[in-house]
Amino acid sequence: MRHIKHTIFCLIIFSNTCFGKEFDKLFVVYEPIVGASKIEKSINNSFNTMIYRLSGNNSPSNIWKIINAGNTRKDFIISYSVKNIEDKSFLEVNFDKNLLVSKFRELSIPLIGNSRPVILFLINIDSGLEEPYFLSQSVSKSKVDVQIKNYLKETALSRGIFLELPQFDLIDTNELKNYSKLINSRNFFNDKYIYDDLVIIDIAKIGISEWSVNGDIEFKADNESFINIFMNKFTNFTNETIDGLLNKSLIDITQRSLVSILIENINTYQDYQKSRGIIESLVGAKAININKFNSNTIHYELDIYGNFNSLVKEISENNFLEVINVYDESSRLDLSFKK
Repeated sequence: MRHIKHTIFCLIIFSNTCFGKEFDKLFVVYEPIVGASKIEKSINNSFNTMIYRLSGNNSPSNIWKIINAGNTRKDFIISYSVKNIEDKSFLEVNFDKNLLVSKFRELSIPLIGNSRPVILFLINIDSGLEEPYFLSQSVSKSKVDVQIKNYLKETALSRGIFLELPQFDLIDTNELKNYSKLINSRNFFNDKYIYDDLVIIDIAKIGISEWSVNGDIEFKADNESFINIFMNKFTNFTNETIDGLLNKSLIDITQRSLVSILIENINTYQDYQKSRGIIESLVGAKAININKFNSNTIHYELDIYGNFNSLVKEISENNFLEVINVYDESSRLDLSFKK
């Protein structure tokens, strides 16, 4: 698999995992705290975020379906504590994976596993005052740059998806600068990045008080209303793109399967604990039993929600497990534990 360049975002979203990204700490939500008297509100908001992430749907209908079934938000919380991140206060809320998944199954709400899509945003900006530039993680030159980045971070956290901007090296910058008219942007970035979808947007000031936007979003606007119009169209387009990608990743929770898993390179008890914990944390995993073990290899039987293919997808995107062999006919998966 190829690797994608990106920077580290402290709340996991922009992480340095390899493509086919696993959303680390799927069942942990960091919710901003506005004030000490509003902890309860932060708890409620964190539950809403958790349901959005797990269902892949940002409609409140699933939240009310769960609440109306006689559950309170706190029923699904294991623990919570206050954390300071970049001088801001957050409520770190840990949710009960098994209880949430069983409730989704009871209410026939489809869910999405740890494996989450990557959307790369290639946004070229020409303000007419300086050289055009591609928006990247490391540079912000205008108000719209900051708003785009803030939106991507917040949405990535709430939806449980990777929304990324490129990080250019010197060679990339020179190629794009010198040959931008000759390079097909999609082909250029296909060779250098891995993603599930590439969004290309070209923003240019075409007059004293007029802006033009082309690419996946197209419109013209005057200087005064440009940022508001752009952010409205950008968020709508991005949400539709996210919905489409997440719908393709839904696990059929009404379906149950038995899968055989072999994990090699287990040399210590710590290796066993870590590797087993990874399997147990998968959204599709219901129950796990050891069939046998020998030397440095453990054989498991795994009871899962969904089908064999959905499990393979979840596991193949984990950083600590390498897929060695996949046997579709016998629903068997051979893995190696990476330390």
